[in-house]
Parts: sequence; C-alpha cells; structure tokens
Amino acid sequence: MKWYFVRHGEIESNIRKVYAGWSDERLTARGRKQAVATARRLKEIDFSDVYASPIRRTMETAGIIGDTLGFAPIPDDGFKELKMGPWEGLSEHEVADRYPDQWEIWNTRPAELAVDGRETLQEVLERVLYGINKIKEKEPDGSILVITHVAIIRVLILHAENRDLNEYKQVPVPGNGEVLEIAFGS
Repeated sequence: MKWYFVRHGEIESNIRKVYAGWSDERLTARGRKQAVATARRLKEIDFSDVYASPIRRTMETAGIIGDTLGFAPIPDDGFKELKMGPWEGLSEHEVADRYPDQWEIWNTRPAELAVDGRETLQEVLERVLYGINKIKEKEPDGSILVITHVAIIRVLILHAENRDLNEYKQVPVPGNGEVLEIAFGS
C-alpha cells in the first residue's frame, strides 16, 4: 500500500504566519492555483481513494484535486490539523510573548507540551494512526491520497522513521500543495 500526503493550499494565516489550527479559512487565489498544480502532478498515479481533513481549507484543496482525479474526497477527522486551543490565530511572536514557558517547551521538547484546549503531539499521532488503520482495513492494497496539514505530516514522518516526537521541529515544514510519499511498515 502506498500513502501520499498533500498539505492544503495557501490560506491567509499562512501569509500572516499565524497558527490556523481548526479555523474555517478558505484558500487564497494562490492556494487554489497550488491545488490545481498539485492535481496535475498527481494525475498519473492510480489512487484507490482520496481522503481529507474536514477543515474547509483541506476540503477545498481536496475538491480541486478530486475533480481532476475523478474522486469525491472522503472527509476523515483523523487527518484534522493539531488543535491549537488558546494559540489559534496567534503568531509565533504573540505566543512567545503571552505564553513564554509553553513557548520554550514547544521549541525544545514539543512532545512534552500540554496546554488546556490544545492537543499534544501524542494525541495527534494516535488520532491520525487510528484514521490510517481504518483505511487499511477497508482498502488493504493500492494507493491512498490524503489532503491534510503540517502537524499531521510531521508526526507521520517521525512515526514512519521511528523517531521521537520531540524531533518534531526538526522535520521540515512541507510547502502548500507539496506531495510527500510516506512509507509505513505493515
């Protein structure tokens, strides 16, 4: 089974460099163009199905890609972005100013950060692995495309490479519309 992950197209929060979390933002014009370009790159792959985080920006990206590939994307909560709680809508600078102790943990030991209303990296990993395992049971063969978010891709890369979640910040941030193939053990 092959797994392909795409980060959603650009949104205004990406431009402003704020944590979007579960916000209900639409793609920018550039984000829609990124989704079209991504769809063209994926056209030659024979996907079994296309899944997406149900958050608006991912469903919009998935809809554009799905139209090109001939699939209606299947929304799956397992692939939602990291719930940011009180950090949602804030820039990194604002988080560092308002929550300096939490910010220090996030930048040095991110897997140890626990904030009321915000998911931990372990909770995110468990949620996304549950979603992947549901799909594996339904479709044990083939190629699966998932349109999702930065945190999901980062924790999955760490999991696939058997690395510690505290290495989260060492995983490069995928660009909007970027496609990554991630191989999981059986």
